[in-house]
Amino acid sequence: MSNVITAFRDTGKTSKLYPVRRFFASDAFCAALVAMAFVIICFNWIIPGAFAMAIVLSVVLILSDDVVSVFLPIMLIASFGIQADDSLWDYMALAPLAAIPIFAILFHAIYYRERDKSKVERPGALLLPMILISITNYLGGIGTIPKESYFSATSLIYMFALGFMIVIVYFLVYNHLGEGKNYTERIDLRISKIACWLMVFLILAVLEGYVERWAKFIADPGILYFQWRNNASTLFMMMMPFAFYMSARKFRYILLPFLAYAAMIFLGSRGGLILGGIEFLVLLIVDLILDKKHRKYIAAIFAVIFLSFLFLFPQIEKLMAYTLGRMTSADQYSIRLGLWRRSIEDFRHNPVFGMGLGYMGNRDIHPSKAASLCWYHSSLPQVWGSFGIVGLLTYGYQMIVRWKFLMSKHSMFGFTVTASFLGLELMSLVNPGIFAMFYLLIISMEFFILERYRFPEIHMKLVSELGAGTQFTFSEDDFPATEDDEYSTLDQA
Repeated sequence: MSNVITAFRDTGKTSKLYPVRRFFASDAFCAALVAMAFVIICFNWIIPGAFAMAIVLSVVLILSDDVVSVFLPIMLIASFGIQADDSLWDYMALAPLAAIPIFAILFHAIYYRERDKSKVERPGALLLPMILISITNYLGGIGTIPKESYFSATSLIYMFALGFMIVIVYFLVYNHLGEGKNYTERIDLRISKIACWLMVFLILAVLEGYVERWAKFIADPGILYFQWRNNASTLFMMMMPFAFYMSARKFRYILLPFLAYAAMIFLGSRGGLILGGIEFLVLLIVDLILDKKHRKYIAAIFAVIFLSFLFLFPQIEKLMAYTLGRMTSADQYSIRLGLWRRSIEDFRHNPVFGMGLGYMGNRDIHPSKAASLCWYHSSLPQVWGSFGIVGLLTYGYQMIVRWKFLMSKHSMFGFTVTASFLGLELMSLVNPGIFAMFYLLIISMEFFILERYRFPEIHMKLVSELGAGTQFTFSEDDFPATEDDEYSTLDQA
């Protein structure tokens, strides 16, 4: 028994668990997880598959001190779990089994905590806004929301998940992100690769949807319906910047953003088509400016795709008739415009605290599903409609603190996290977005990592050279050295 305890407690290279922990932090493990998730959706084993993935997550949490290794399982559950439409009671039937991942989380948080008090980092500037938001969630609707709505299970779950749950996660993982727990490579590359693996799964999921309904697609070529199209598009927009970040180091990753945007088109998401397209073009232009080594190849890929689009425009227009029809139909906008108008009415009804997260009085405009809030389907009216002036102050304060924090991080990885955050915020203008607990958890972890680690600064400036005109120059400092040379001295290229 003492040997087992020693093996768990020893987090260095001498531990018998070190090879296992390295595997959990490897590309091979990520590939295995993606393959597992793909099999789950192919056979429509969504609910048992989510439980199986949670078991994998639990095993990793118990055997490894590296919390980053569970990021991909969490993201995959968020990606395919939503595909089981109206499945609340099916998931609730497995609720007792949630004791397993809960035990694993508590075990990891307690057993692998930082015992050297001199190495414990104090929380940073991101904490106070999160606490204020957490309090705001419970203040929303006070004085107006019906008691049964405020204390409903759905309302209480979301009030906790969008607030104090993130604060708890912050305290649990902040000092579990210490240097020396990455095992295989730098934290920026690991996070970026995890994002890329998630994109691979989402692309495969879209492809699987078309293969499964191939006969229907051939008989009437057009965009097929995906109930989870906005969810997948939101994740694509959050992950896309990390693929560009990786492409500067290994150029083959450049294919992922192109394939991701194609997948968003075939999903039929209007937000993905327009807002995802804007994000894709902006990131592509930035990449063309900064990546001088691969600039001509990127331009060539884009040129081929653009010319193909022009040549096949009639076929593409017919293919996208469903999406374009939804974009131009007045009926399609009546619900969202109605929710915007209702949010103003709700604000006027209770300007201080709004109507609360659990308020269900808007179901006459948009009937929400079981275990789901009655969203305003846009982050701005969600804030003033649900939380009133108090929400505008606290959420506004958090936005200011976040932007100040992001602008202080003069690194390419900092820019990447900023682009990911912008992608989520853009999608939040037309969907629940930032008010969906999984997306909030993912973006919060990106912020925590950016706050916890040191990244090389970048230097960009415009210079004038004789005979060459004005040119843009870009340079990046060396990655800060750490105690573990195995991953701190990796080549940047």
